[in-house]
Amino acid sequence: MTFAFDLISDLHVETWEPLDWHGQATSPVCVVAGDVAKTVDLTVETLQHLSKCYQAVFYIDGNDEHRWQLNDLDQSYQEITDKISNIKNVVYMRDNVVVINGVAILAANGWWSFDFDPTIDLDQARAHTQEYYQIPVSAIDSMSLAAYNDAAYLINSVKKLQTHPDVQSIVMVTHTVPAPWLVEHDIELSSSWRFNTTGNPHLALALENDTEHKIHTWCFGHYHQPVDRIANGIRYTNNCRGRGDTKWCQRPYYPKRIEIK
Repeated sequence: MTFAFDLISDLHVETWEPLDWHGQATSPVCVVAGDVAKTVDLTVETLQHLSKCYQAVFYIDGNDEHRWQLNDLDQSYQEITDKISNIKNVVYMRDNVVVINGVAILAANGWWSFDFDPTIDLDQARAHTQEYYQIPVSAIDSMSLAAYNDAAYLINSVKKLQTHPDVQSIVMVTHTVPAPWLVEHDIELSSSWRFNTTGNPHLALALENDTEHKIHTWCFGHYHQPVDRIANGIRYTNNCRGRGDTKWCQRPYYPKRIEIK
């Protein structure tokens, strides 16, 4: 049986005209891979709109949703959880696994461990990020801890799903990029400190626990150029709208239909 969903991410709705998704859906459900908006209220408003266009919306947060609460990620996560729990047809995928027609959807933000490229100085990447966001060192430490926790969650979950009788395939969803090779072609990004805030290399360690070869597709966001590649039998793909005030965006923007057979 075929399972299909629409992939959406990095809507950055505050940089565009109001989102109207009516008539855009190509599947009954969609996966939203983070960076909807820089405020939780605007994120909730957007998810409410998407919930009227799909039978179900499976959402994982990006870094932007936490933009103004980076000093207290725990509180930020609690606010997102509380406000999304009241939206009909929307499932917040943090610490949740959804199984539909034999396909498990497993998601995490991913964050940054600041060592995406080990040749780039980790302390420099941390310092640049701290300066860019104007946040204390403790917030940088919280991001890094979240990165390791998200990687551990994916690793342990993939391991458990190997023996789950109702799961034939796994769709991995992360906001940040799961492996450097997916974006190292970008000469504007590679060798800069920003490269180390593009992904989390520890996420891909989950592949080592995929002993039954159930991982079919890995969807991600955060990187605003199109990627669609296959490696070792796994499809890696994104569908980022991007910020409307930059050249790294899709105009016009449509859902990307992903099919798992």
